[in-house]
Amino acid sequence: MASQSQSEFAAAIDKIVADCDDRLQWVRYSKNQLTQEAARVLIEQWSSFTRHSRQCWAHVVGNCPIIEVRKFIVTENLYEEEAQEGHSHFEILARMGLALGLTRDDIVNAKPLPTTIVAMHAWEALTKNRTWYEGLAAKSVLERTNNPSCGNFSHHQAEHWMRQLGLTKEDTEFWWMHDSVDQIHGDGSLKLLEKYLTSDAEKKAALRAAEESMMAWQVYFDGFYYEGLRRTAAKN
Repeated sequence: MASQSQSEFAAAIDKIVADCDDRLQWVRYSKNQLTQEAARVLIEQWSSFTRHSRQCWAHVVGNCPIIEVRKFIVTENLYEEEAQEGHSHFEILARMGLALGLTRDDIVNAKPLPTTIVAMHAWEALTKNRTWYEGLAAKSVLERTNNPSCGNFSHHQAEHWMRQLGLTKEDTEFWWMHDSVDQIHGDGSLKLLEKYLTSDAEKKAALRAAEESMMAWQVYFDGFYYEGLRRTAAKN
């Protein structure tokens, strides 16, 4: 049941995210079995995801007629994630990869797994070919994976990577950064959806887009979970 401070729509969004987190094999695996090989796979695949993400946000902006929504996305997602010198999300991800022994070329030119390609096609379709609010819902749930009530994903990953891989807090800045900023981003996007979606049909469409986005999230994660197992076994 939703709390008094949370709408039924917001509660439904968070349940979609939390249910997906519960299904992710990577979440269970990374808790105590994480290897350097598997972590490297995640970074290689996340390099494609990070660069693709800004294209998806641009699709949502292009489809949205509401200035407040466009301004929020441009300021909080596109500018904050890409435009600050030395602090773009991709550069911070690359630094974590370097700490694990990858080269910059390994990260920049990593070949996407088939599962990564399929997931990115799904997010492109959800943000480019649907309404702005379906696109926003599809993107915002990815950020809400870092909400404490939805799995607290990045916070746990930061702790797991430090404990099991010997990385420092500075090395894992990518995870700690997402732990903080995505709660701002995700909360802001959700509030905008609650503000501007007035009909049951709109809310239903947004919830369906959120579900489909989390389906893509599971496909994406399953890909590097299995590839991580394969590379770990090959090394041993």
